Amino acid sequence: MYKLTLIPALLITATTLGQTGGYQGSVGATIGAGIPLGGYADTMGRGMFTFGGVLTLPAKRLPFQLGFAFDYGIMGRKTSKVVVMDAVQVPTEGRIALTEKVLSYHPLLRFSPLKGPVRPYVEGMVGLRHFSTKSNITVDGTGGAVQRSRHSDDMVLSSGWAAGLMVGLGGTAYLEARVERMYSGKAEYVDPGSIAIDGQGNVAFSTLQSTTGTLNLLLGVGLRF
Repeated sequence: MYKLTLIPALLITATTLGQTGGYQGSVGATIGAGIPLGGYADTMGRGMFTFGGVLTLPAKRLPFQLGFAFDYGIMGRKTSKVVVMDAVQVPTEGRIALTEKVLSYHPLLRFSPLKGPVRPYVEGMVGLRHFSTKSNITVDGTGGAVQRSRHSDDMVLSSGWAAGLMVGLGGTAYLEARVERMYSGKAEYVDPGSIAIDGQGNVAFSTLQSTTGTLNLLLGVGLRF
């Protein structure tokens, strides 16, 4: 359904770029919480910290915007001290940080009919979610990671809707409250509660698989143009 609505929106934008006045686009940053739903809630068992951004481009005389939403969610993170061998095989203390994250990439079509300081909107989205678990081993004074590893990686199709309210701060700035409901396919990801790291930096874990629907509750700030 969302793919069908994006096609006429592209045509609308192309025919109205030369007009002046009318509706505005926006660019902003968001921060908040992601709440797993359905099978994802059964396996994850907890929420996640998420942040991201949204860009919309106006159709000038029509109350629609085409745009793109990006979210970065941290599902889990664990750090531990490890023993690292340096270039001359002398053991030294390092630190391993393992981060489990989900990245969301969603083109969107927004309907925002008002032009005043208070602007509600609704939108449809379709795109991808990328589930990844990586670790970095660092040693003080080396200026970067001495070892990087990818432990799991999966990508699924995703669609959803969002609703929000922008409140102007004067000029072009605004504050925003935004709710996103994502319907995502089945993905494989690391069980955050199963991660174990030994003193040599070896990582052990088990994986889970489920649908990955999420409700994101976000606050944001940005500019209209």
